[in-house]
Amino acid sequence: MIIKFIYGWFFYSAYYMLASAFMTVALNRVTKRLWLTPLIINAVSIVILLAAASSGWIPEKDATYAMYFNYMPIVFASVAVNLCIGIYRKLKFILNEKVRAIQPAQRRGSK
Repeated sequence: MIIKFIYGWFFYSAYYMLASAFMTVALNRVTKRLWLTPLIINAVSIVILLAAASSGWIPEKDATYAMYFNYMPIVFASVAVNLCIGIYRKLKFILNEKVRAIQPAQRRGSK
């Protein structure tokens, strides 16, 4: 069941996920908190989904489809991109600390 959802996400929602990843990266440049970007994207997605459903753009029978194949992939992509960015920043910080620890030792040995 989960495999069908993931397949559907990548087949039907690839553009939504790509736009969500792009907006996540753009919002991360504006905000410094990694947890804030998925919340913003989540809130905007819910507002758009509810507005489309209440205005009649999404028929009542298709509301579940819209939630699973429009809303969920957008939020999932945003969270996944933020996890990658967080892991990258953490690894970059750890590697920089190790390089800084090695450099003074090399300087003392070269004198």
